[in-house]
Amino acid sequence: MVDNRKSTVVITGASSGVGLYATKALADRGWYVVMACRNQPKAHQAAQSVGIPLDSYTVMNIDLGNLDSVRQFVKDFRATGKSVDALVCNAAIYMPLLKEPLRSPEGYELSMTTNHLGHFLLCNLMLKDLQRSSAPEKRVVILGTVTHNPNELGGKIPPRPDLGNLEGFADGFKEPVSMINGQKFEPVKAYKDVRLVA
Repeated sequence: MVDNRKSTVVITGASSGVGLYATKALADRGWYVVMACRNQPKAHQAAQSVGIPLDSYTVMNIDLGNLDSVRQFVKDFRATGKSVDALVCNAAIYMPLLKEPLRSPEGYELSMTTNHLGHFLLCNLMLKDLQRSSAPEKRVVILGTVTHNPNELGGKIPPRPDLGNLEGFADGFKEPVSMINGQKFEPVKAYKDVRLVA
């Protein structure tokens, strides 16, 4: 179906990888893309490096590892007056060499905040904006990986994901809790667990 106006999509983590190439593919198909990224200069440079026309995108600041930044992004987006027709939750961090967990400004384990809590908040805050869209097919897309799937190579390599009884959620992910199952911090498992819960 052809729409005479440009539909708008917000994509997190759009400065590299899947997010960047999704931005290009959608812009090539006539979408206007809001590249929601931590590093705005990097996002601009990345967009230009793959040939995305300047009139097809804008870059806006968001740090999904900081819930206040997520709230500010939503305020800034609303101030543009644009409607949003789709939201693509793509951004993620993976830090397999950490010995101790990093924490968000709110005190939550950082991969949980960035890869799950930040997107959860963003979706909840933008739900009203999506509902107001006149697009016939509004959507939220949440990207993941197969690292949690025991039938895929990434899922076969230890450590295996284990959500336990969600003790980490129950205990709020604040010091000393950093894992979904409430156990000792393990950075690779933290990433796999978060991808499983997403």
